[in-house]
Amino acid sequence: MVTKKQILYTLSFLFFMTKTYSGISQEMGTYYLLPGVSQQSFSNPAIQNKNDKLIVGIPFFAGISGTWNANVPFDALFSKGFSYSFERFYNELEPQGNANASGRITMFYASLRHNDFTLRFSVSERIVAAGKFDRTIVKIIRDGTAPYYGNEEYFGEAGFHFQHFKELSFGVSKRIWESLDVGITSKILFGKMAFDGTGLELSVETDQKNNTLLVKPEGDFLMAGPFIHNYSPELERSIFLSNIYPGDYFFQPRNLGFAMDFGMIYRPNEFSELSVSLLDLGFTTYKYNTFDIGFSGSARFSEEDLYQSSNPDGENYLEAREALLAFGDTVSYIINVKEAENRKLTLMPLTLNLSGKYHFSENLAAGVNNQFTWFRNQPRNHFSAFIQSHAGKKVELAGSVSLYNFSSIRPGFGVSWTLPKLQLYFSTNNILGIIQLTSSKHLNLSLGLNLLFDTQ
Repeated sequence: MVTKKQILYTLSFLFFMTKTYSGISQEMGTYYLLPGVSQQSFSNPAIQNKNDKLIVGIPFFAGISGTWNANVPFDALFSKGFSYSFERFYNELEPQGNANASGRITMFYASLRHNDFTLRFSVSERIVAAGKFDRTIVKIIRDGTAPYYGNEEYFGEAGFHFQHFKELSFGVSKRIWESLDVGITSKILFGKMAFDGTGLELSVETDQKNNTLLVKPEGDFLMAGPFIHNYSPELERSIFLSNIYPGDYFFQPRNLGFAMDFGMIYRPNEFSELSVSLLDLGFTTYKYNTFDIGFSGSARFSEEDLYQSSNPDGENYLEAREALLAFGDTVSYIINVKEAENRKLTLMPLTLNLSGKYHFSENLAAGVNNQFTWFRNQPRNHFSAFIQSHAGKKVELAGSVSLYNFSSIRPGFGVSWTLPKLQLYFSTNNILGIIQLTSSKHLNLSLGLNLLFDTQ
């Protein structure tokens, strides 16, 4: 059972750290809160299972984790079921809007410790995404096209990256001696969908001779996925049709990538523990069902077709979301599409974890964890201080406070419940992000369900 002293330690620790900092946080890496959970190997492959049972994750629920970081809240981005306003969206943005996200759904997970070895195998669906855009681009979405007729204006630059891939991983950790564990995980990556565009620009100018406003997107981007491209000479537009064949993406040698994880845990004495891990050292590639696309013209709005999106009671009003959908349809008329001639290689988000932990007793430990991630020239640092305790033999509890990009802090929480045949776990680095979902700029969670089998 948890003692009053342990509860007091936990509350005092969280209170002190929350008063020391204030603000935002979030990043992947909540598994360090739950050392009794085998999926902690996603953060450090040197982790040894805590028991000799065969651990098998429930398909789809073996490990679900995700993170979202942005400088705008959710309810400024979505229209269905949320209150949103592009006026508020624009006002809340910094000069440059940015967002990054990642997610993992583990389709299968198995882990077994035998003597000084722990062996692991997993199949996961993963996504990574990142984007930056100049705040001024939102003006034409907020206002519509009518206010810009007769003018010329440059709205700025944007860049977006998204990819979805399947990960097949094999891992092993070894206890070299009593004070040192090392581990390595090799990964084969199967690309499924991708979008990559940098240096995309948007401007408007007026063709006075033809009484037309020209909305001019410029730049090139790559798109990959289960699509067939056709060009219609009659309509003078590009048409993408779905081309979904499960065999193309289920462990087929197309759009292959590779990555490695490395980890080490060192215990200088019976109370202290130091660990380091390097995750996702590798790359993804895309060539199969991949297209190089470039803008070749402008969207044209005659005086009769101009609209405004700021005043619902005014003339020629078109709701901003509907205007975006209409513009998306227009894009198919002003792009050139060709199959990619060269393979597109993208480095994975490289992550370095450093941790230190001190065991005050068998049931109480505290420490710090620092995670640094580099992806698409967007460095992210996530520092956490945490405390762990046990409520008997079945429940493991943890609390944390986390500093994101040396800005400010949020409290986190983790819990795992281990029965003879079943284990459930949940952790997050931002409790407030989950409680205040629609207004959150930062979300993060990890959860899962494991079956435990005796091996003797």
